[in-house]
Amino acid sequence: MRTSLRAPVVIAVLVVAAITMLGRQQRTTVSLLAARDRQQAALARLQADRRAKQKEQELASARARAEELDRLLAERAAVARLQGELETLRQRAAAVHEERAPAPVRPGLTGNALAFSLWQNAGRATPEASLQTALWAAANGDIDTLTGLLVFDAEAHHEATELFSQLPTNLRQEFVSPERLVAALAAKDVPLGTAALLNQYPSPTETKLSVQIFDAEGNHKRALLSVRPDEAGWRFVVPVNAVKRYADWLHAPPSIVMAPVAVGGSSR
Repeated sequence: MRTSLRAPVVIAVLVVAAITMLGRQQRTTVSLLAARDRQQAALARLQADRRAKQKEQELASARARAEELDRLLAERAAVARLQGELETLRQRAAAVHEERAPAPVRPGLTGNALAFSLWQNAGRATPEASLQTALWAAANGDIDTLTGLLVFDAEAHHEATELFSQLPTNLRQEFVSPERLVAALAAKDVPLGTAALLNQYPSPTETKLSVQIFDAEGNHKRALLSVRPDEAGWRFVVPVNAVKRYADWLHAPPSIVMAPVAVGGSSR
């Protein structure tokens, strides 16, 4: 009788043990599958991150190449503009030499529309003399004389130095200094026409000159220029805005033509 009872009990115990083992195996399998899914998801995220980083690197590289190309094109355009200005100054000097005629009496600029062939190096003892000398130097392409007529405040000098530092080495050697670069750019604003000094407005520190300039076609502009005295005479104050406009003109895309600006004041 006891033998007959033990058999069902043993079978029941074995069944329970088998069920328990199967449950554990199932839980283990489920856990392994979940771990595998997590690893696959992590791997997929890692691969996605790598692809995203690779794409970002490719885009950054493409942007860098595009920026470098833009910089090279802008540099070439600036070089072409400055080389063109140098050639223009040489041609203007030749034209002035051909047009210059002897004149026993040369009238002053005040109240007279004086033709470029009558402009002369009048020194800088007075504001009017400095103006005529500046016009003469611009017309003749005499950058050294024009440079000596300019004075820079700290901010304008900083901007001019920044602009000069951006030039290629050969152009820095050509222009020598930030001051000569600004003088060359200022010379291009003086047409081979006529000029007149309309009025002077003195103050304790400087004098403003109201100037009217006509080009060969009869177009005119007015400028209010500032001159400041020193121990040797009068020099033109270069405003920082003029230097910034020259920088804009120099770095503008080739298709954009900037309007000329006058050194030492505003034109209108």
